[in-house]
This record gives sequence, C-alpha cells and structure tokens, in this order.
Amino acid sequence: MEKKSLIEQIKASIKAKGVTYADLAEAIGASEVWTVHALLRQATFSEQDANKIGSMLNLSPEIIEELKTIPLKGHQESGYPLDPTLYRLQEMMQSFGPSIKLLINEKFGDGAMSGISFNMDVERLESADGPRVKLTMTGKYLPFNKF
Repeated sequence: MEKKSLIEQIKASIKAKGVTYADLAEAIGASEVWTVHALLRQATFSEQDANKIGSMLNLSPEIIEELKTIPLKGHQESGYPLDPTLYRLQEMMQSFGPSIKLLINEKFGDGAMSGISFNMDVERLESADGPRVKLTMTGKYLPFNKF
C-alpha cells in the first residue's frame, strides 16, 4: 500500500472515531510523539500495538499488517517544507543548529546527538502573551570513533 494513502486512511479513521493521539498513545503505553511518528510510518508497531490501534480505529487487516512492517523512514519530499510549522522547525535548526552543535561538542566532545536513541515531548504552556510550544528533545550522545 502506498504510504501517503495509508496515512490518509489512518487520519480519516482517527477523525471518524473521535479519538486523540493521546488516547492512542495511552492505549499502547507509548509517548504521543512516538505514536504519531509510527502512525506516519516512521517507526514500526509491535504486533500487539498494531492490533490495538487497528481495533481502536477499525482499520482494515491490510493497514494493520502495514503498521507491523518496517517502513522506509524519512520524508521523501524535496525542497523546503510548505507547512508553516515544518518550515519553522527547519528554520530553527538552520538558525540555531550550528550553535547547538558547538555546545554539544563543548560539553561532550567530538560527536553527535542520536536521532535514533532519542525521545521527544511536546507540551502546551500558557503565558501572558498567549500559548507557547515547549519541545523537549533528549538523544544519546554518540562519539565519533577514531579508526
């Protein structure tokens, strides 16, 4: 099944059933970020979790089987994202990425933060100037090896 069609069917089922990503995450004992990540076919659900999600969303057996397969990760779109949120996230990394890299290297040495052994959380914070988004990212430090 083509990834884009699969994702659209999943989103339509979520809307039709009136469940939230938080509901789905709680049902399988995972974070909201990871659950959405897997629903967007960037991670693989266990058989038990795929069946639980499938039951909650009344997904076809074909879609449930797809959720259990290892997907081709990454987004295949080229160029800059058109969605304002995705564009701003990319803009943040373009602006602050070099600073973050230098600070990681100063504090840990020559290496990188893993995007595989990684956790992320998204929170809503209320403030005097309106709601704010809080992103928390933690990734394993990966030193570069000398060989």
